[in-house]
Amino acid sequence: MRTPRRSIALAVALSTACGGVVAARSAEAATTAPKAVSVTKTYVVPSTDLPNALRGQYKWMGYGSQPSSYPSPDVYYRDQVYWGRIEPSRGQYDFRWIEDGLNRAGAAKSKFGFRVMAYCPGCWMDKRNTADWPRVTPSFVPRQPGTDIPDWNSEQFLSSWEALMAELGRRYGKDPRLGYVDVGGYGKYGEWWVDKGQTRITDANGLRLIAAVNKAFPTKHVLINTMTPVDFTLKALATNPRMGLRTDSLGARNMNSMAAVDTRLQSVWKTRPFFTEWATTGDPVAGRDQVKKFHLATTSSANMRLTYDNMTSTQRSAYVSAVRSSGYRYHVSAVSLGALKRGTRIPVKMTIKNTGVAPTYDSWSVQLRLTDSSGRRVWTQGMGITLKSHLPGTKTYTKYVTVPTTLKPGTYTASFAVADNAGYLRDMYLANGGRRADGGYGFATVGVG
Repeated sequence: MRTPRRSIALAVALSTACGGVVAARSAEAATTAPKAVSVTKTYVVPSTDLPNALRGQYKWMGYGSQPSSYPSPDVYYRDQVYWGRIEPSRGQYDFRWIEDGLNRAGAAKSKFGFRVMAYCPGCWMDKRNTADWPRVTPSFVPRQPGTDIPDWNSEQFLSSWEALMAELGRRYGKDPRLGYVDVGGYGKYGEWWVDKGQTRITDANGLRLIAAVNKAFPTKHVLINTMTPVDFTLKALATNPRMGLRTDSLGARNMNSMAAVDTRLQSVWKTRPFFTEWATTGDPVAGRDQVKKFHLATTSSANMRLTYDNMTSTQRSAYVSAVRSSGYRYHVSAVSLGALKRGTRIPVKMTIKNTGVAPTYDSWSVQLRLTDSSGRRVWTQGMGITLKSHLPGTKTYTKYVTVPTTLKPGTYTASFAVADNAGYLRDMYLANGGRRADGGYGFATVGVG
């Protein structure tokens, strides 16, 4: 976990027409003449992970990071927001804990995700049964005869679920702090499975539960647990292009997931996220291998009984590798641009590596920026690069842009950045050195003429 003992250096070459090399002048020096620029950037393996949203480790049920030095900006709630707590009586809502999760995510400029459970056998919340912790299954939800299990196929269960999702969507469907909704609702712990021999929800009614979540959150990621039968999971995925997968058993054998045994589900990661949490008895070494094999986007900070402090050195190394490699990890390895002459169309070439196991699944804008000597940004140019389609590996993009005639001749700092198209998240943290206060990464001093 130590940063390699090498300087995080920036090699800058300013190419002249005859192929010579000159040193970049500072912004305080005389105006630099416009010249083509070619730059290589060193890849940085940080001692801590990159704190980007919807990748890597998240705060499972609000628990802190493991190890504590790791940034885990996203927040996920489950026990805090079960059905009986947020709707203690029909049509009467208490969304304080939804608000709490959103506020925690908002303070970190990160994303909140949640699951509403309707049934949690043996869970501590049912044992308390107090005003602040009422029973998990609301009293107005009908039970199967002689049990405390919800009647999954009853009209009252289904319509009540639809009403709850509609209210949640009305309040939070457009909230930028909300990143995803784990469908939940059906089965033990909202994980979409029941014990052998128990009554299952029909496919039609299961799709009805999912449709309620899709309708309430049309712009958010929606996750379906992969403990469902494969054919049903494929039907669910067909209902929403933003629907991804989830497993609650990272580090367990086959992750207790049908994705581990079905090749059709194993290709979903290319366009949709696959989120996880550690299994209670999870093995860090197995989890590390599963993250890489199945291209998993997230890992949880808790739930596994084995804590980081009690792991062997081999387990710690595997745990850190699982966290660091999960999701996307972009690095700009080279940049070149033509001479910045006002009113001319110039090439901008960027080589970008994704050393993670998955792409980002959200919209970001790769930008070229110019900043003057006072730190004021004078030009921001989107490059039209879609990182959602940049899977693990290296791509080189060549784009052409027109240098504005309104730019004043002078010397500027050129930088690149990856900005959230929604304007909510901080600029993406890249595996590059030299991050600026404005979220960009400087790469050259250039002249505009």
